Amino acid sequence: MALTDTPQRGSGKIITGLMGASFVAAGIMLGASVVAGLQFSETGGVPDMYGIIMFALMYVFFATPIMAALVFPLGAAMLWGLGRIGLLQLWAIVALGLIIGYALSWLIPLLPDIILISQLPSPIREISSTLGGGAAALTFWMLAQPHRQSA
Repeated sequence: MALTDTPQRGSGKIITGLMGASFVAAGIMLGASVVAGLQFSETGGVPDMYGIIMFALMYVFFATPIMAALVFPLGAAMLWGLGRIGLLQLWAIVALGLIIGYALSWLIPLLPDIILISQLPSPIREISSTLGGGAAALTFWMLAQPHRQSA
């Protein structure tokens, strides 16, 4: 059996890549809420054990599923679209991830006020959302690849 330059991507690797991208994007956005002082505000910015446990639970069971609801359809559309036009390369995926992340930063203020990231100030929100999109795209690329390829 001959090896080809373009191996078929398994759906398991794609799902793993999208889940990893969701975890990374959620982590960056929650990290921005810590940097902005919104997280742990009830204890004066110094986390206690209860705050750390609640932060971890919120990260795994709240922030990541919300991010997955965005990352899965956008990531699948990005994979399909870039594959369709022949630009399925690392630079194109990361560039598109940065653009999507920046665009989503304008939708964050429309979230209800009970969600901390909706209360992020503009520069922190835009930077973290853009970095989250780029890091999610890079994570997706690294986890969804069947083997290492050069960009």
